Amino acid sequence: MGEFEGWNRWVEPAFLLWKPEDPDYERPVYDPEKAKFTAQEELDRMREEVNESDGFDIDFDYYRCVFNYHRAYLDDTEFGEFGDVPETTGDFLKRLALKSLDDHNVNEKREFEFVRVVKSNFHFSAGLMFLITFEVIDPYDGKIKPFQARVRYLNDTFTEYIFCRPTPDNGVKYYGNAKTNVAKKQRQQKY
Repeated sequence: MGEFEGWNRWVEPAFLLWKPEDPDYERPVYDPEKAKFTAQEELDRMREEVNESDGFDIDFDYYRCVFNYHRAYLDDTEFGEFGDVPETTGDFLKRLALKSLDDHNVNEKREFEFVRVVKSNFHFSAGLMFLITFEVIDPYDGKIKPFQARVRYLNDTFTEYIFCRPTPDNGVKYYGNAKTNVAKKQRQQKY
């Protein structure tokens, strides 16, 4: 294995791009009631959120500074220009999440059913690295459960589905198969 194989699975460290007083600063959307920290405090908080969630759970309302991680706006058309038919960013991310989930179901012999994209963050990474949080229905109990996918995309060049997984450490049990299939497997394992 080469020195950098698997690099796309690494969590990109958070770093500061612009502070409000910088000349090239473009104001991000934030909550003025929450965004009351110094640039260093924001950077520390961003690093903590990225490290704790692998970049999936970032509360951008706390940040006046601009970092390498960005929020994807589902109703926007920022990424809708990719492909032949115009679409919203939410539609684009849904396509990526659906393909990730389809691959996961095939590889893991599961039957999770896609529900909707909840949110997504992204950063630049030899293309764009999307960190998509979405919901699935678990056929075992019919409950909606959170999932995550990491997808690297470069317009009209490639799409790399890095991983798709149940959201880790959230206290939810995942099965991915109907109860009858699980019971059948348990009986087969006894013999």
